[in-house]
Amino acid sequence: MLLSKLASETEAAQLSQSPAEFGINASLDVMVPMRDGVRLATDVYRPADQNGNLIDGRFPVILGRTSYDKSNPVIWVNPVARFFVSHGYVVLLQDLRGRGLSEGTGQYHHTANQFEGPDGYDTIEWAAAQPWCNGKVGMVGSSHGGIVQNMASLYRPPHLAALWVDVAPTNAFRDEARQGGAMGLHMFGAMFLHAYDSQEIRDNPQAIAEVQEGAERLREQVYNTPFTRGSTPIKNVPNLEEILMHYYQDGVYNDFWAQESMNQTPHFARMADIPAVYSGGWYDPFAWDVTEQFAHMAAQNSSPQRLVMGPWNHLMIRGAGSSSVGEVNFGPSAHWGDPVYNARRLRWFDRWLKDILNGVEDESPVEIFVMGGGDGGSTDRGHLRHGGEWRTESEWPLARADQRELHLTSDGGLADSAQIEP
Repeated sequence: MLLSKLASETEAAQLSQSPAEFGINASLDVMVPMRDGVRLATDVYRPADQNGNLIDGRFPVILGRTSYDKSNPVIWVNPVARFFVSHGYVVLLQDLRGRGLSEGTGQYHHTANQFEGPDGYDTIEWAAAQPWCNGKVGMVGSSHGGIVQNMASLYRPPHLAALWVDVAPTNAFRDEARQGGAMGLHMFGAMFLHAYDSQEIRDNPQAIAEVQEGAERLREQVYNTPFTRGSTPIKNVPNLEEILMHYYQDGVYNDFWAQESMNQTPHFARMADIPAVYSGGWYDPFAWDVTEQFAHMAAQNSSPQRLVMGPWNHLMIRGAGSSSVGEVNFGPSAHWGDPVYNARRLRWFDRWLKDILNGVEDESPVEIFVMGGGDGGSTDRGHLRHGGEWRTESEWPLARADQRELHLTSDGGLADSAQIEP
């Protein structure tokens, strides 16, 4: 039975061979040195007894590197630190360079960060050298937290042993910042999010207030285009304003987009040959990136590679989860959230970081949710019961797929050939 079909956390946990038996001990804001001397703030969570006393021994490490505050209880502390430590892992949660409590003010440029590969390498190798590490490090994270996994993999740290990369864009020009030739305006909103808690204006309440007001009036900001230097509240954080200008103005693929931090696709062959899962959703803006990366990694690597694609948007695989997108519901098997997501991740890392023989390497490499088949009625919340089911496959793209080019018709339908109106 596929774990994704399980309905409860209890059922999901039964498939894990790594019991939840440890308490947790936290060492916060450990300043881990990078090769250039910049230190990154890292929270170290270690297995302990129920009184918080450290347990002797060597444990595998789960690393999460983030631009969204390593101390966030909903995104990081509860679903990652508390969960994995209870199952016998050390968890490291780290603020990226120039973010949170890490050093490197002014060196953060949204996802255009050339330090992420080396910083990921240095953090992994620092962890592996600690007396509490068994020498194996895995990484987790979604979106930007997935990009930094891919960046670390490009540099092949010797002790990086497994990945779970979730909803990660791999080509910023094609999918993240510009889509269909225009700037993806969701990135304009992201600039406000990162400017608001930036180190550069931490002690400048006037600048913080200006960024906050701009975010609250985001629609008005968009209608005031064109964006120019000094015309938006992002001007308060010059390094982010520079990135905004690239996102908005650089409509031709150039050296900015060709940076490895902005486009990993030409560098897939450099990535470490280690077990990796790539997860995403059909309604996520990076569905193409996730499936494309899996196809490349599966073709070139000898280690197991996995693809999981659900009927989800950018957030639904984790947190509280959901089986509905917009007005459509896909049934209970589409609902993951942290209970199922973590049970799946635990089995993956148990196998590759603890050498527990739980059979994950024998499972199908591709797991996709095929939508449809519902009765067309409405749920008690008014969502259309569209239905669907999970299906396993041996490859992606599907060898038996029938590729067709369809054209919109004037009556809102689809046709095999274009209809030219008189």
